[in-house]
Parts: sequence; structure tokens; C-alpha cells
Amino acid sequence: MSDWPVVSARRFETFVRWSTYTVVTTPIATLLNSVFAAGLPVGEHLVTIIVATVLGALLVVGNVLVSRWSVDTVVGQERRLPAAGVVAWVAVLVATVAVLLTIPVPATGVTVAAAVGSAAASLVPVLDARRTLALNAGIVALAIPLAALVDLPLLIVSALIVSMVLWACWSSVWTLRVLDELQSAHVDRAALALANERLRISRDLHDVFGRTLAAIAVKSELASELMRRGRAERAADEMAEVRRLAEEAGTEVRRIVRGELQTTWQAELDGAQSLLGSAGIHCMVTGDPVPAGAADALAWVVREGVTNVLRHSTATRVTIATTVEDGEAQLTIANDGAGTAQPSSADPNAGTGLHAMSERIRALGGRTETRRDGDWFLVDAVVPLTEGESP
Repeated sequence: MSDWPVVSARRFETFVRWSTYTVVTTPIATLLNSVFAAGLPVGEHLVTIIVATVLGALLVVGNVLVSRWSVDTVVGQERRLPAAGVVAWVAVLVATVAVLLTIPVPATGVTVAAAVGSAAASLVPVLDARRTLALNAGIVALAIPLAALVDLPLLIVSALIVSMVLWACWSSVWTLRVLDELQSAHVDRAALALANERLRISRDLHDVFGRTLAAIAVKSELASELMRRGRAERAADEMAEVRRLAEEAGTEVRRIVRGELQTTWQAELDGAQSLLGSAGIHCMVTGDPVPAGAADALAWVVREGVTNVLRHSTATRVTIATTVEDGEAQLTIANDGAGTAQPSSADPNAGTGLHAMSERIRALGGRTETRRDGDWFLVDAVVPLTEGESP
């Protein structure tokens, strides 16, 4: 599968980090721009400007550390933020605002807004929309008293800038969260696909080789018995058949791995009659033609049912009967070996074959049942038909 969502999430995380770092470093640039653009005599206010610059630099360092913690928290790398560091960061923010308000520059309000907005933007990544809105409203409320110290239009513009910065940061982080969820879904989908493929292979191997190994066992036993009776030529024919089955098994392995295995209704019936006949078991097939929609599922039931007859019973007769009525296709496999121990789908100790068969039928909305009727052991499977297939 493509790893595009994973790569995109990582790249976008880098973009969010560095764009946030850029936003939270604006107080220094805004301060210097305000001082030099206003033509303020630096010599008269040198100490104040130096103090404001140092405080602004400390604020920027705190902003970067807090924003780094925030983004780490979003991407699942949460670290503990020291309480003392948070207190120091807030104290630096308050001191920076206080010193900036003493500089007689008309654009001081913009610098104050940049300081407050950058500090708020550092926390935005860990906030949801409601908390971000509350933070934005709190900043606007705190800016109202500044109307007496700076120009009102400039204050309004500054408040708008802060709001835009906050929501731009929040939008970027929201997008990062969405991409992280997409990445998780991508990984989960890949894991599920792998699990499903393993299940398919294991189920197909069981279904195919259960019958193949049963056939090899039957024919090997027959060849051994023929040899004991001195019928070497017939025994050689049976061993040749065993070799053919083994070669077919190798081909079927490759088809299973490539996902090319196809089971057809008629092929399963022919194979079942041939295999049971080789074991000396008479097989009779009766009933209605099976619609295409139910043929594949019922073909697997025939395969598993015949395999169980060979493995677990001493049956001499097997009947495979089909009935199509009331919008359902029903298959019944019966053998006269009910006196021997045969697995039941309701038995917790039953093999994986019956469970896999039942799961396949249930996945189609059908049902399976095993039961005894006198000397007969029966396996029933019912599959619902689509409206177009119903008789």
C-alpha cells in the first residue's frame, strides 16, 4: 500500500512546527520596527529599549518552548511542562507588556498585541475550538483598557491581527490532527488487510488440503491393501494417482497464494463423487440446480463435508441433496456413519473446518447445522438468494 498519508502527516507536522515558531517570534521584529519606523531618539530611551528587547527575547524563547510542547502533545509525544517554567514565562510576558507601554511610540499597541498574541498562539495547538474562542475573547477583553493609551483604530487592527493569528494556528493544528487520524486509519487498514489475507490463505489451505490429504490417505491405504493382496499393477495405479494429487497440491498452493483459487459447484460435486468412490463410498447427488449466487458458498460446504466423511466416519453411503425454495438454497450432506464420532459445528472442540464453513455461510446471511437422524449424520447449510435468483 502507498505510504502517502504517513509521509504527508510528517511533512505537515514540520510545517506546523516551524510556522508556529515563526509566529511566536514576532514580538522582537515588531518592537524594532516600531522604534525605528517612528524615528524615536534611541539615546534618550536606550535603557528602556534594551530592557524591552531582552524581555522580548526571553518571551520568544518561552514561546518556542511552549509551542514545541503543544505540538508534541498533539502528535502524541506529550512531555510534562515544568510549573516553574510556566510561571517564569507568564512573568516575562507581563513585564514585557509593562515595559512596552512606557515607550512613547504610537505603534506600541501593535508590539503589545504581538507579544500577547504570540504567547497565546503558543498554547493554541493543545486547545479545542471552544477554548480557543474563549482565549480570543479574553485577549480582546484585556485590550479594551488599552484604548486610553493607544489609538483606537490601531488597537482594533491589533486585536484583529491577534485573532487571525490564533485561528490560523488553530486551523493548522486541526488539519494536522485530521492527517494524524488519516495516518492511523491508513495503518489500521494495512494491518486489517494483512490479517484478512492471512485468514484467507489459512482458510483456503485448510479447505483445499483437507480434502487433498484425505484423498492421499485413502488412496495410499488402498494401494497398501492392494499390495498385500498381490495386485501390484492396481497398487501402482493408485500410487500414480497419489503422485498426481501431490503435484496438483503444489499447483493449488501457488494459486492460493496468488488469490486465484476458484471453487465451482459442479467441480466440487465431480470431485466429491470421484473421491468418495475411490474410498468405496457410494455418493448420490439429487435435488434442484443451485443458483450462481449460492453455488460458491455451498461448494465449500461440499468440500468440507466430504473431507469430514473421509476423516471421521466409516460411512458407506453419502447423499448430497439441494433444495431451492422460499428465497433460500439449502444443501444437505448425509452419510450413514452416525455411529462414529463426527464433529459438530456446535462442538467447541470441533476442528477449524466446520467453524470456517459456518463463518462463510453466516457472512452471507445463512446458517449451518449438524444433526443425527437414526443411522445418518447430516450437515445442513442454508444460503439466502437475491431477488433475481429466487425461483
